[in-house]
Order: sequence, then C-alpha cells, then structure tokens
Amino acid sequence: MVSDEVAKAFEVIKQATIDDKPSEKGSYAHSWHCNIAMMCYDAIMTDNEIRQPMFRVSDSAAHKIGNDAASRFMKLYFDVETKA
Repeated sequence: MVSDEVAKAFEVIKQATIDDKPSEKGSYAHSWHCNIAMMCYDAIMTDNEIRQPMFRVSDSAAHKIGNDAASRFMKLYFDVETKA
C-alpha cells in the first residue's frame, strides 16, 4: 500500500505538470515527456532483436514510437496531453 507521504508527493508532481502549461515545449510536463520518449527510443535502437535486418526499425519510427509512448504515459499518470 502506498503511504500518504508518497501519495502526497505524487500529487505535487502531478499538479506541477498541470500548472506549467503541459502542451508547451519547455514546460515541466514536456521535459518529462522528452526524457521518457528518449528512453523508449534508446531501448528500441539498442535492442539486438530489433536491430536485425528483418525487424529493423528506422530512426524516425523509433522517435515516433517513443513520443507516442511518452504521450500515453503522461496522460495515464498525470492526466496531461503532451507532444514531441
């Protein structure tokens, strides 16, 4: 079970993402989005199975997938809309 202290901390972070204009580049929410997107991109581009010629994912496709994953995460956890 999540402690009240952790729940309160999460709510502070969630509110900060909402208050700082999440749809604008450079906002607090956008910085979260970018970091999540690049972790996804890095995972895709360094995965040995995906790097096989038969399954190769292009650089632009990996960016698109990473940004989509980040947008979904931000909506799910912080209830904000973010884009690349």
